[in-house]
This record gives sequence, structure tokens and C-alpha cells, in this order.
Amino acid sequence: MKKFNILVFDDHPLVGVAIKATLSLMSCVDSISSVYSFRSALDVIKNKNINFVILDINLSDGDGYDFYRRIKSHGYQGKVLFYSAEESSLYSKLAFKSGADGYVCKSEHQEILRDAVEGISNGYTFFKFKSDKSGYENEEQVTLSNREAMVMSHLLNGKTNKDIGQLLKISDKTVSTYKKRLFDKYSVNNLVELIKVVNV
Repeated sequence: MKKFNILVFDDHPLVGVAIKATLSLMSCVDSISSVYSFRSALDVIKNKNINFVILDINLSDGDGYDFYRRIKSHGYQGKVLFYSAEESSLYSKLAFKSGADGYVCKSEHQEILRDAVEGISNGYTFFKFKSDKSGYENEEQVTLSNREAMVMSHLLNGKTNKDIGQLLKISDKTVSTYKKRLFDKYSVNNLVELIKVVNV
């Protein structure tokens, strides 16, 4: 079995410690490094033989999708598993479309994380998609940018424009612009209609 040198990138140190403890005894794991910043993560990937990255989506100095694009542009060809507190199916599908190998929600049992790592290490992907077709088909026909998807997920979770602006480090006005784009793309007039169409 191929052995993996894993990098855990999460800006909450305790999460990194927990993931290392969860995965350390797996037969497919050779080593595990844990970092908390973009720069440290880039340095570890550059200087160590990292071939499996476990990556949070919401990071204090950027988002995980941006980081993934950056390491791919620098030649990284290893495995990537997104690991986030976000339960919206939007994030899972966006991870899938980005070319990642899997997506796991932090609220799930640690066995799910181990299953995901084992499956990915054996050449499989690990994604959970909503099976309810009433909203899925409409959602699949709409193409969203990474930022639009993040704004949408926060809106669906009840966040205000101000909350979203603070979380994503953008202005309220910019959030309003993304919100209008989402309404236009889904042909709705308000958030209630958007929730019904997306059916998350």
C-alpha cells in the first residue's frame, strides 16, 4: 500500500491536533504535519514530500479553494480532502468541481474522516451529495463562482450581509452585489424564494 505524507491545514490548532490523533495509526499514513497559516502550509509542501493535504475551507487569511488553486499552479499533484464545519451541499459540490478528492464535514464522526482518507488513498473519491431531486436539478444548472457559493451558503444559514462581510473580509456593498447576482442566476426576488429553489 502506498504511504502518504499528510499535511493538515486548519487555522484552529486544536483541530489539527485532533486530526493527527485520529489518523496517526492508519496503515496508509507515513507522517502527518499540521500548520495554521498560508505561508507555513506552502513552506511545508515545498520542503517536504507532501502528497495528501487535508484542508479547511474557511481560513483566517483566505479560503481553502484559493489555497488549493495556488498549490496546483505550483505543481502539486497529490490528494486533497476538504474538511469543514460547513454542511451545505454547495461546499461539497464546489470541492468536487475544483478537482479535490473528497469533502467531509467536521460535525461527522471521526470514523467518517478515517474512511475518507482510506478511500482516497486507495484511489477513490469521497463526496456526499443531496439525493433530493426537487432542488438538485435546478441547482446543477446554475454556475457559481467560489465567492458566490460561499456568500450563498452563509445566506442560507441565516447570516446577515454584515455578518457575511466580516466572515469573508469584504464590504456590505460587495455582499449585496453577490446577493443580487445569486437572485438573478436563480431567477428569484428574495431569500425565501432562493431557499425554496435551492432546497438546501
